[in-house]
Amino acid sequence: MKLLKSLFCALLLSNAWSANATTDSTGICLLPASDSKRSKAISVKYDQGQMLKTNDFLKEDGRDLNYRAMAVKFAIGVPGNSYQNLDCHKPYTGLGFYMADFNESRYFGHPFSIFLFHGGSLAELSQRCHLQYEWNFGYSTNWGHYDPIDAPNNITIGSSENAHIGFNLFFEWQLTRNFDLKIGGGFTHFSNGATHMPNKGMNLWSPMIELAYRWDDPSYIFDHTRLHSDSLRALYPELRTPEDWEKRIRHDITFTVSKRQLYMDTLGSGLPNKFYDHTFRVFQLSYSPMYKPHHKFAYGPSIDLVYDESNNSYVRKETGADGFAYNRLHLGATGDRFQLGLAARGELQTPYFAYIGQLGYDLIHAASYSSRFYQLMAVKVNLTPHLYGTCGIRAVAFSKAQFIYWSLGYSIDQLLGK
Repeated sequence: MKLLKSLFCALLLSNAWSANATTDSTGICLLPASDSKRSKAISVKYDQGQMLKTNDFLKEDGRDLNYRAMAVKFAIGVPGNSYQNLDCHKPYTGLGFYMADFNESRYFGHPFSIFLFHGGSLAELSQRCHLQYEWNFGYSTNWGHYDPIDAPNNITIGSSENAHIGFNLFFEWQLTRNFDLKIGGGFTHFSNGATHMPNKGMNLWSPMIELAYRWDDPSYIFDHTRLHSDSLRALYPELRTPEDWEKRIRHDITFTVSKRQLYMDTLGSGLPNKFYDHTFRVFQLSYSPMYKPHHKFAYGPSIDLVYDESNNSYVRKETGADGFAYNRLHLGATGDRFQLGLAARGELQTPYFAYIGQLGYDLIHAASYSSRFYQLMAVKVNLTPHLYGTCGIRAVAFSKAQFIYWSLGYSIDQLLGK
């Protein structure tokens, strides 16, 4: 806290104040075309809430599910004179550091995480009050977790390293030119995505409060609802607006690499429990012809070919030639490790990321332990005009993770005209 106070004091004493933006009689900021500053902000966020009772370990009588968390965040926006600043309602992204303190710390430890976040405005209730959204995705560590000897009942957290996924919805008040106050609520999920078993995952809900210091913001008190394409063209004739968009088919080819563990059927095997510590390889090749009628969204089918080494594998206790008993893993036949799925895919584009959602069904499906109906959520980053990377999770039953994955893809545009 001393470090944070010192940082805020340094910011207040610096020359971070920018000149006041001029406005017309309607309150719309008239930004000079040469003003390409990006707004920046540093903030402190505090949560205090509860773990949700989503598995048997958290449902046990006497379990104290309360927790507290604090995050320090640095955010940066798009250039003030960019069309994205107006069209996407002042989007921003940044990097944060998160620390959690659980009342049940003897089981869950003292985790912390580094996360990316992205947000923007959903609605402007007044010139100074906005309804905002923000999502987080990051890497967390230092968890107390399942151990067959020391913590055999902790099926909530299966490893010391987990993904950090969160979503917040809040009201933002512009207190002064530089200070914002944010009050709302959020949902946070921690899980290793089936890379280690058990993996029930932890779900948190809490109210939140956040204080932010902002500087280099040329679009202070921006009323987006009064800005339309005609006024944008008058202000910034060099900018491309949605009317300039040419409809297209975008052909996406994506290659995915991942790994997973599996709950093993140990009935009659002589094994002490079903959490057999073996990591299986997963590869996926997808082709998606996406219709993109607008610069903000695209949709289309996807064909997904998956090689999952865990399909039809099993483990049992066997006696070796030396007379000792061993746990032996048996993989399924090579042909049984492949799955072929057909899916409906949608994509929402923002200045920094694209969000992908997918619902699919396996036409060829060898895995007897899971459903043919699968779901996928991912975040996509354009690395070049054609090359992109994604990070996401594939699940069944909208709740059970199959694997977390990283992908690299290539897209080819087929223009259809305006």
